[in-house]
Amino acid sequence: MAVELGNDGAGVLFTASVAELTSAAERILRGAGSEVERLVSISAPRTIENTLDPLNRTLVRLVDLGSHGRFLFSVHPDPTLRDAGRAISESADRFFNAYRVDRRVYEALGAIDLAAADTETRFAVEKMRREMRRSGVELNAETREELTRLNDTIDRLSNEFAENIAKLVGTIDLSGAEELEGLPDDYRSAHPAGPDGSIRITTQYPDVLPVMAYARSSDLRRRTLHAFLNRAYPENIPVLDELLRRRYELAKLLGYPEFATYVTEDKMMKNPAAAHAFLDRVASTVRGQAAADLDLFLARKRRDDPGAKLLDPWDANLWCWEGYYDAKVRSEQYGVDTKVLREYLPYPRVRDGLFALCERLFGLTFARIRPVDLWHPSVEAYDVTRNGRPLGRFYLDLVPRDGKFSHAAQFDVRCGIGGMKLPHAALVCNFLDPKVPAEEARMQYNDVVTFFHEFGHLLHALFSGHGRWLYNTQSFVEWDFIEAPSQLFEEWARDPATLREFARHPGTGAPIPEEILVRLKAAESVGRASRWLIQVAYSAVSLDLYERDPAHLDTTGRFREVYGRYALLPPPDDCHFQAAWGHLTGYSAIYYTYTWSVVIARDLLQPFQEKGTLTDPETARRYVEEILVPGGSRPAEELIRRYLGRPSDFRAFERWVLAGSTASPISSESPPT
Repeated sequence: MAVELGNDGAGVLFTASVAELTSAAERILRGAGSEVERLVSISAPRTIENTLDPLNRTLVRLVDLGSHGRFLFSVHPDPTLRDAGRAISESADRFFNAYRVDRRVYEALGAIDLAAADTETRFAVEKMRREMRRSGVELNAETREELTRLNDTIDRLSNEFAENIAKLVGTIDLSGAEELEGLPDDYRSAHPAGPDGSIRITTQYPDVLPVMAYARSSDLRRRTLHAFLNRAYPENIPVLDELLRRRYELAKLLGYPEFATYVTEDKMMKNPAAAHAFLDRVASTVRGQAAADLDLFLARKRRDDPGAKLLDPWDANLWCWEGYYDAKVRSEQYGVDTKVLREYLPYPRVRDGLFALCERLFGLTFARIRPVDLWHPSVEAYDVTRNGRPLGRFYLDLVPRDGKFSHAAQFDVRCGIGGMKLPHAALVCNFLDPKVPAEEARMQYNDVVTFFHEFGHLLHALFSGHGRWLYNTQSFVEWDFIEAPSQLFEEWARDPATLREFARHPGTGAPIPEEILVRLKAAESVGRASRWLIQVAYSAVSLDLYERDPAHLDTTGRFREVYGRYALLPPPDDCHFQAAWGHLTGYSAIYYTYTWSVVIARDLLQPFQEKGTLTDPETARRYVEEILVPGGSRPAEELIRRYLGRPSDFRAFERWVLAGSTASPISSESPPT
C-alpha cells in the first residue's frame, strides 16, 4: 500500500527498496525547493490563493516525507530500511530548518491580505510566522546559517539517542523456573527453561512489567529493574550531553537564557517559573497521601519480612507501573488480583471492545484491511468511517522486536488535509509477547489503560485531520495540551461498565464478575498519589536539565538530586535512567506535559460525570466537536472554554488524586477474589 506524500504522484511503499525510498525523497525535496523559489519570486500582490495555499501543499508534502521516514526508522524490521528512514527524516528536517529562517518566505507570509480571512486561516498564518520568528528568521544571515547547522545537529543527535534505546535491549538470566514463582501461568509457559535449566528474559515491556508486579523473588525484581533502568547506558550518556550542549547554544543564539525558557514560551505554561510553581502545587497536594501509600506498602512488606525497615525501589511503583506490594495490597485488601484480571483480557477482546466503544461514543466504524505490503506480518490495518464518511486509516503495531521503538506512542504516517487526503496514523506499542500468537495473548490491565491512552492520541489525529491548513492539525496543538485527550480517554479503560463489555473469559466467554470490577474501581486510589508525585519528580528533572548551562553537567548526579527533592523513594544505586528516557529528546524540558494534561483531563471528564455515564452521546459529540476536531486551529485555552463553558481549574484533579476508596476493603487475611 503506497503512502502518497502529497499530490505530485510520488509515493513511498512500506516495503520499498532503499533506492526507491531515496529516489522518491529526492524528488519530493527537489520539488519543494523549486516551489519555494517560485513562491518567493511572485511579484503580484500576496493572496491566500497565490501564496498560502501552494505553500501549505508544499509543507504538507515535506511533513509527510519526514513522518514516513521517521516511522520507518522507528518500526521497520530491516536495519537498512530503518537507516534509510532515518536519512529521509533528517533530510526533511534539514529542509524545515532552512525554511524556518528563510526571510523571503517570512516576508511573503506577512504580506498576505488576511482582512477577509476566517479565524482559522489567520491563526494558521500567525503560528507560521511566530515559529519562524522563534527560529531566528529576523536575525542576520550569519546567525541564521549557524542556527540551521545547530538544528541539523540536534535532529541527528535526537535520532541517535532514539536508535540506541531501540536497539540496546538488555537481558536478565534466571537460574531456573523457580525464579518465576508468582508469575502468571501464561508468562511461565512463554518462558520455558533451556536444556541447562536456565531462562533468559529481556528488558522489553512484556517481560519486565509482569516480573515487577508478580515475581516473589526480590532479587529477580532487583536485577530486572537494574537492567531496565540502564538500557542504552553508557552509549547514550555522551549523546545526551552533546544534545544538552547544542540546545543550550541554540537558545543563547536566539536570545534566551537557556533552552527551558525557549521551549516553554509558546506553550500553555509560558515559562519555566510557571511550570515549577505548578509542579510544586501538585507535589504539596499529593505528598501526604503519597507517604501514606508507601507506609501501606511497607506494612505489607513486613508481613513477608518482619525486619524490613524500608521499601526498596523494586518493591513499589517507583517507575509508574504496578509494583509488587501495590499489587499485593490491591489483591489482599481489595480482592483485586491483576493476574486473575489478566485472564479476562485477551488482546482480541480488548481491541474489539475498544472499537465497539468508539462506535457507540463517536459513530465510528472500523473495517480491517489486509494490505500485502505492510512492514511486518503482526501489523493490523483499519479504515475508519464516521457516520458513513471516511475518517482515515490507522495501523496497530503492538509486538516488540529487534530495533523497534521500545515504548508506546502514536505516530503520524501522513497528515490529513481537507480536500487533499485523509490522515493515516499508527499506534506503536509493545504490549504483546512475541512468543505468543496475538489471538491468544493476554494483556496486563495497566497495558489496557495505556492502549486506551494511545488510542486517544490516534482519535485526535484522525478527527483533526480534515481542516484546510497544516498548522491547524493535531501536530500543531500546544505540546502541553497534547496529552489531555489521551489522559481523558484512559478513563474508559477504568470504567466498570465499559470493561464488562469486553473483559470476558477466553474459554467460557463469561463476562468478568461484576464484583471484581467493583473492587478494581475501589482499589484505583491505591498508589495514585505516589504515582503522580513520581511524575512531578520526572518533570522537575527534565526542566532542570534544560534550565542551565550544561558545561560540566553530570546528568546522573543531577537526576538523583532533583528527583530526590520530590520522590519519597530514591532511585536505585547505579541507575542511569536518563540514557533510556526518550522524552528527553522530543519533549525536552516539558515532560511536565503529562501532569499538566491530567489536571486538564480531569476537568474535561466532568461533563460526562454530571450526566452520570461516560457514554452519554451528546457529551461525546460536544467533546469531539469542541476538542478533537479543531486540532490546533484555536488556542488550547479557547478549546477548553468552549467545551466547559469556563477555564479549566485544579479542583477536579485535587478531588480525584486524593480520593480514597469508596468500597470497604476486604480483610487482609481473606483470599483474593
